[in-house]
Amino acid sequence: EVLKEFEVVAEAENYNVESIEMSVMKMEMETIKKIPALMGEVDILRAIKLLPGVQSGGEGSTGFFVRGGGLDQNLILIDGASVYNASHLLGFFSVFNADAIKNVRLTKGGFPARFGGRLSSVLEIDMKEGNIKEFSGETSIGLIASKMTLQGPIVKDKASFIVSARRTYLDVLTQPFIMAAGDGARGGYYFYDLNAKVNYTISDKNRLYLSTYT
Repeated sequence: EVLKEFEVVAEAENYNVESIEMSVMKMEMETIKKIPALMGEVDILRAIKLLPGVQSGGEGSTGFFVRGGGLDQNLILIDGASVYNASHLLGFFSVFNADAIKNVRLTKGGFPARFGGRLSSVLEIDMKEGNIKEFSGETSIGLIASKMTLQGPIVKDKASFIVSARRTYLDVLTQPFIMAAGDGARGGYYFYDLNAKVNYTISDKNRLYLSTYT
C-alpha cells in the first residue's frame, strides 16, 4: 500500500524573538499624543510613567522611578546629549516639545556600557529629522502654550531641517492677578523651548546630524 504525501509543520525555537535587546520599550509619538494631557500639553515623561516597572515621583513631578531605583539614577538623552533638568514649572511640565520628537525608547535593564553613569534606566529621545521631500509646517494653540514647527529640504533628497518652538503665556494670564495684588507690580512666569535639527545624507549607510535644544 502506498502512503499519501503528508507535510510536517513546526516552529523554530526562537520564532517569537524579535530583537536581542533586553528590557527595551519603545513608544511612538502618535501613541503618546493620544494619552490625555494636563491642560492639553503632551508630556513624554508622564507617558513613560504608564509603562510597566515605572513609578511616578508624585503629583506635580516629572521625575520617575524605574524598578525601585532613584530619581537621579535615570539617564535622559535627547539625540545622545544628556539632559540634567527635564522639567519646567516645578515639575508640572517636561522640557520636551512633542512636535519635535520622533520616538522614545526606555531601557530598564541590561543597557550597554556606553551609557555608564546611571544604575536604573536609560531614556533615549530622538528628534525628528525634517521632511526631505517638501516644506511643511504646523501650529497649535493650547490653554497655556502655543507651538509652531517648520520643516523641509535644504537640498531635496539630500539634506533637511526642522525647527520647533513652544512658549507659554502664563505671564499674560496671571498679570491681572499680580497687578491686583500690588501697586502696579509686574511679573509672571513663563517658559519656552526651541528645538532645531539639520540632517545631511552622506550615503546609504552614513548620515550627519546637527541638533540643538534651548
